[in-house]
Amino acid sequence: MSEEVTEAPVPTIGGLEAQLIEVVDLVGQIADQDYDRAQRLEGLINGLQEQLDELRERVETGALAAQGAQGANGGASDDGDEPPRPRPWAARATPDEWTELADWVDWLQNYYQLKGEFQVPVCWPQHGGAVEELAGLHSAWKAAMLADERAEGAGDQSGYWHDRSLWDTLARVGRAIPNACRNTGHTAGRALPVTDRGLLPQFG
Repeated sequence: MSEEVTEAPVPTIGGLEAQLIEVVDLVGQIADQDYDRAQRLEGLINGLQEQLDELRERVETGALAAQGAQGANGGASDDGDEPPRPRPWAARATPDEWTELADWVDWLQNYYQLKGEFQVPVCWPQHGGAVEELAGLHSAWKAAMLADERAEGAGDQSGYWHDRSLWDTLARVGRAIPNACRNTGHTAGRALPVTDRGLLPQFG
């Protein structure tokens, strides 16, 4: 019959400090009476001190790592920092992500031989609405292709993307870019009227 093994409790800073104080007091009481015993207790003190220092270092390192992770995630801190605000893809994309999207749009144009209303004008990076639509379409395409590949021929994500995302999104991209861009080259979008704030509901 095997004996049940009980795990040793994890030491805490408070527990180690209490042990250290107790041993120091004991050493002081017997130092004059038993030199050898005092030496052994001194070694015990040094061992407890090392454990205490190591535990403090681990606690401090863990706290710093947690603070760093919170900052990297853009989360709100206990200091009252504002929570992260949603941003469009164009405002947060890196240069590499812009290049990846442009390469993919060029591939899409040629692979599907897009024509007419579905053809994407080459000036699409200058039109915010088109950028966001194409970035979303690209992200959905990657997810669908990877899901189908993992399904090993039994997935339906590729079909769903073609049916629900591809052509409808390309149609919206066409509406987000002025017709003149297709005919005479890039035309900057004009400023449209803004909401009349005076018509907002009044509270209080």
